[in-house]
Amino acid sequence: MKFTRTAVVALVAATALGVAGCSPSNQEESTRPSTTAALSAATEPSMADDAEAQLQGAGDIKLEDATVRAKAAADSAEGSDMTAVFGTIHNTSDHDITITGFSTSLGEADYQIHETVDGTMQQKEGGITIPAGGSDELAPGGDHLMIMGYAPEIAAGDTVDVFFETSDAEGGEQGIVVQGVAVRSMLPGGEEYGDGGEMTAHEHADSH
Repeated sequence: MKFTRTAVVALVAATALGVAGCSPSNQEESTRPSTTAALSAATEPSMADDAEAQLQGAGDIKLEDATVRAKAAADSAEGSDMTAVFGTIHNTSDHDITITGFSTSLGEADYQIHETVDGTMQQKEGGITIPAGGSDELAPGGDHLMIMGYAPEIAAGDTVDVFFETSDAEGGEQGIVVQGVAVRSMLPGGEEYGDGGEMTAHEHADSH
């Protein structure tokens, strides 16, 4: 059988292309992870780190998005002797923890844990129990930490340390400190005491 010069050249070119298609470099391309998968793997730890960084505190009790509401001095035109602490309390331990009380670096004041019952804000007897690995939101109209009888200004931009008194099911008690809780100006959403030391949700919204 006779081959023309053109046919021979075409055959050689086709063979070269076939060999190139089976080369190790192409096999490596086919087994290389996709860019999307690589980015996803790199992002997941970063997101977890960001979530952990939002929690304040070195003990079993930590605060997320914690805020002390700023207030003017009680003797000023729009002043008050009350404010509150909001945010989310996280129990990072493997057992239930009850917050039985708290205080702050502001010093002498009346510190109370509050709840809402039938639209009325009142002192929460027994404290706040947070299950193992669980959380409790501190918010106007729900559980929150009240600072009362404190006349001086608490200025936005300052920070306040919060000291928690806690107990657990085994009878253990300990104090936990969360340092550097930010003081921020917030829209109305607080409480105002009426006769007898209780307050309605509507009154509560006028003073924080």
